[in-house]
Amino acid sequence: TVTKLDGGSRRFRQDQTMHRLLALAFILLAACGQPPAPAPTTTATHTTPSEAPAMTTKAPTIVMLGDSLTAGYQLTEDEALPAVVERVLAARGVKAHLVNAGVSGDPTADGLNRYDWSVTGANADLLVVALGANDFLLGLPPEQPKKNLAAILDRAKADNLPAALIGVAIPDNDLDPRDAAYAAIYPDLAKQYGVPYQPNFRAPVAGRSDLLMGDGLHPTAKGVEAMAEGVADFLAPVIATLD
Repeated sequence: TVTKLDGGSRRFRQDQTMHRLLALAFILLAACGQPPAPAPTTTATHTTPSEAPAMTTKAPTIVMLGDSLTAGYQLTEDEALPAVVERVLAARGVKAHLVNAGVSGDPTADGLNRYDWSVTGANADLLVVALGANDFLLGLPPEQPKKNLAAILDRAKADNLPAALIGVAIPDNDLDPRDAAYAAIYPDLAKQYGVPYQPNFRAPVAGRSDLLMGDGLHPTAKGVEAMAEGVADFLAPVIATLD
C-alpha cells in the first residue's frame, strides 16, 4: 500500500532533508578547515663518547732562532737542522713543527732585531735560541751578545712564550778573560731566566772532517743528522711540558 503524504507532511520531510544536507555540508567544511596533523615527534639523539670524532692533538710550533748552523749553510731546506730534528722527533713519536728562523751570518743583534718577524709572526709555542757563534767570531765583546740574548729572552717572557737556549761551546781559557766570559754567557742566562739549556749542539761534529764542510765550521748533511739526534734528545722533554 502506498501511503500518500499530505502537503504538511511533505513540507516536514523536505525541511528534515534540508537540515541534514546543511549539517553534512558544515561537517565537510569544518574538516577541510582543520589544521594538518602534527608531524611525528622525533627523539633527539646524543652522540656517545665512543661515537664522537677523535680529537687530534695539535703539534706545537717550535721556532729555532739562529744563524747558519740553524739555517743550513749550503744545504737544502730538508737537510737543515730544524727539518732533520722534526723528522727525528716524529720517528720517536713526538709531534712538533719546527720553523727554521736561521739566517747565515747573523750575530745576536740581528736575531733580536727580527724577533717580531721571525718569532711573533710564526705563532710559536716554544722559542729555541741558538745564536752567539758569530759574535765570538767577529770579536765582539761578550757583554754585547749576553745583553742581546737577555733581551730576546725578555721578549719571550713578555709574550708568555716558553724558551730554551742552545749554546756554542767556547773554550773556557783561564788565560783569556774574553773566552771565559763567552763560555759563561749561556749557563748564566739559563740560570737567570730558568730556561732549559743545551751546552753545545756542535759537539757531535767537532773535529770531525767527515762531518764538516771544507771550512771546518759548518756541518755537512751527515753532520746535521748527527747534531739533530742531540737536539732531539734535548727538546723532547721540553716539548712534553708544553700545554
